Amino acid sequence: MSARPRRSTVGRRARAAAAVAAVALLAACGAGGGEAEDGAESSAPAAEADAFPVTIEHALGTTEITEQPERVVTIGWGSQDTVLALGIVPVGVPADTWAGDPDTGLLPWTAEEVEELGGEAPTTFIDMPEVDVEEIALLAPDLVLATYSGITAEVYEQLSAIAPTVAYPDQPWLVSWQDQTVINGTALGRKADAEKLVEEMTQTIATAAEANPTLEGKTFAYVYASPDGTLGAYVAGDPRVDLLTDLGMVLAPSIDELEVPAGTFYVDLGTENTDLLADVDVLVTFFNDEAEQATVEGLGTFSSIPAVQRGSYVALLDRQLGMAMSTTTALSLPWGLEEFVPQLVTAAEAAE
Repeated sequence: MSARPRRSTVGRRARAAAAVAAVALLAACGAGGGEAEDGAESSAPAAEADAFPVTIEHALGTTEITEQPERVVTIGWGSQDTVLALGIVPVGVPADTWAGDPDTGLLPWTAEEVEELGGEAPTTFIDMPEVDVEEIALLAPDLVLATYSGITAEVYEQLSAIAPTVAYPDQPWLVSWQDQTVINGTALGRKADAEKLVEEMTQTIATAAEANPTLEGKTFAYVYASPDGTLGAYVAGDPRVDLLTDLGMVLAPSIDELEVPAGTFYVDLGTENTDLLADVDVLVTFFNDEAEQATVEGLGTFSSIPAVQRGSYVALLDRQLGMAMSTTTALSLPWGLEEFVPQLVTAAEAAE
C-alpha cells in the first residue's frame, strides 16, 4: 500500500519516556482511568468465569493479564474490530490514513459498530511507520493489543511499561484471522465468545463458497504492483490470502513454493520473474488510484501476465473494500464480502 505519512522522530523517545512516567505517577496516586486525556471510557461486558489471570505467550515475550481490562488500546490492523465485536469500545485505535474517514481515521464498519454500541469514538493515533507511544501512554490503557502488527521489541518494552501488551504469536504481520480473533478474545476474558465469532465467520465464508462453486480449485495470486515496476506477492498466512483459500481457491504453486524471507508476509518477485505467474487462474491486486492503475497496466511486465491478458483479474480501486478484504475481521467480513465475491467469480469465469 502507499506509504503512510512519516512523523518527526526528534525527541520521540524522550517524549515517550516522559509520557510513560506520567502514567505511572497517575497510577501511583490512584488516579482512575476515566481521567486520561481523551478517549472513550469502556464499559466492558462481564468476562467469562475464571478468565483471569491469563497468560499469553507471543513472539516478543509473555504477557500476564491479572484482571478484566477496561481501557483497551489496539495497534496495527483488525484488533479494534474484534474488541468491538465483543461489545467493548476501545479507548484508542490507529488512524487509518489510507482507507479511513479523513476526519476520524476510522474505517466505516468500525465507526458503525462504535455507534451501534453507543460508545464514545476512540481516540486515534499514528502507528505507521512508527508507533506513537507517548499518545498511547496518555490514554492510560490497561491492555494494549498488537496481535496483528509489526511492533519491534523496543516498542513492545515501551508499551509494556504502560500496560500489559500482547504482540503477534510468531512473525510480524503474519497471523491468521482465526488466531487474531481468539488471541484478542482471550486477552479480554472472552475466549469462548471469540471462538464463536470464528465459527460464525467460518460459516459466512463457507456459505459464500458453496454459493459460488466457480471459485473451487481456481489458482490465484494476490499481488501488489507499483508504478516503478516492482511486484510482490502475498503468502500463505496473510489474511487476504487465507480468505481466498477459505473460499475454495488455491494459492498458485509458483507462489506457494517460494522461500519467504523471515519476518515478512510477501515475496518480492522482481519484474524479471512475472513469468512465474503463468499458473495463476485469477490475479488479485489493488491500486491507490486510477492514475496508478493506468501506469501499472501500461507496463509490459504487468500486461504480459496471462491472467491480466485474459481478464481473469480483480483490480480493487475502492480502498475501503480493499482494506476490508485485507483484514478479515468479524466486522469487515460481512461489510465487504458480498461485493468482493462477485468480482472474484467474474474473474474466475474468465479463466475457464
